[in-house]
Amino acid sequence: MGKWNLRNYVETIKLSVHFTRTYYLSLFLAIIGVFVITIVLFLFILLIGSIPISIFYGPFDEVFDVFDFIGDTMSEVNDVEAVGIVLFAGSALLAPFLIAIGALFGIGQEVFEGGTATAEEALLWYRQKFSRLASAGIVQFLIIIIPIGIEYIFATWYFGNQMPDTTTLTFLVFIAALWFLFSSGMLSMVFPSIVDGIPVFSSIKHSIKLTWKNSGAVFSIWSTFSSLGLLLLGPIIIQEFTDVILLTDQVYDLYILASALVILLLLLPVYVLSVSRTYLLISDPNIKEEQETHTEGSQ
Repeated sequence: MGKWNLRNYVETIKLSVHFTRTYYLSLFLAIIGVFVITIVLFLFILLIGSIPISIFYGPFDEVFDVFDFIGDTMSEVNDVEAVGIVLFAGSALLAPFLIAIGALFGIGQEVFEGGTATAEEALLWYRQKFSRLASAGIVQFLIIIIPIGIEYIFATWYFGNQMPDTTTLTFLVFIAALWFLFSSGMLSMVFPSIVDGIPVFSSIKHSIKLTWKNSGAVFSIWSTFSSLGLLLLGPIIIQEFTDVILLTDQVYDLYILASALVILLLLLPVYVLSVSRTYLLISDPNIKEEQETHTEGSQ
């Protein structure tokens, strides 16, 4: 494609918002459908995984006592260890939902290549590409989290049971956040590549290659939606990790719920369509003319 410029960026966001409005019911049902399936599968895996835990901690009907045990243990460990446990446990819990997000890119491709979108298509992509989406999600997770884990291990080894000073801690968090945003951006074309029929490890290389050659296109979209997500979650992050109180107890839980719904039901579909269009543009410049035709026909 030609040099990515402001016009390309604006057109991508504009078209994505337009198609989100046009096909919102299908996108909404698709998001709900794939996430419900993912949650059911996740709970099933959690149930199966609880069986060996119950062998060590007592009968199956007492397995939930394990979680009380974990909570008590968390309250006894030092702050450095607690941060590590929360970091990796939280990341592991989020990893399965990457599969659901990956399935939505099937709709993104259908919208821009065929000018149509149905919830059934997302479920079809979920079923047909499940193993590849799951594998790609795991590989992305490992690429993103392993360097952060290495940083954490070295910090734990160096500081021991002592929390680092504020300046050092801020620097460590900044490095981890920078790597997270950079690596996530470099891998943002993986799921569109999987949908395009490229094998898992080839899709990783393809995403990195496309991003390297078209960094302006990829990171302008990625940074836009990352910034919007962080802006929404900012009050929660600030309140959790500092002494600043931005939300009272009465509205804190409500704000968390509202932010999650906005990200899931508004930002996510526009993001998926924006990334899908960007992928198609940098992979096949001729797709732009077809997209404009579809847009005119849907107005």
